[in-house]
Amino acid sequence: MWRVRSTIVVCGLAAFTAAAVPAQTPGRAVKPVTDEMLANPSPNDWLAWRGTGKTQGYSALDQITRANVGRLQVAWAWTMEPGTQEAAPIVHDGVMYLGNPGGIVQALDAVTGDLLWEFRPPPAQEGG
Repeated sequence: MWRVRSTIVVCGLAAFTAAAVPAQTPGRAVKPVTDEMLANPSPNDWLAWRGTGKTQGYSALDQITRANVGRLQVAWAWTMEPGTQEAAPIVHDGVMYLGNPGGIVQALDAVTGDLLWEFRPPPAQEGG
């Protein structure tokens, strides 16, 4: 049996990345996502699989152009839990939410890649 460990790699232009994605600190309240946000998402957020309910997989951000794409560099990388990876990350208010195998959810600062919090479900009880 193969155990696959996926890595999220985030690339960006340093001058643009920090301005495009506001950082969220652990002590800051989370802003709930509303129906209006889902219908008309901010270009700074990625609230659904493939970006929006239209599933185009296209970002309206324009910081990366044909003129500067060659200067992209890895900003940070995050290794996910082993297992089958099928979920796409969700980004809201500067936080990237990752669904991992086994029901594990991680929230990362989208600018720095720092772990903000993690949820690990309790182990299943046998015979329960």
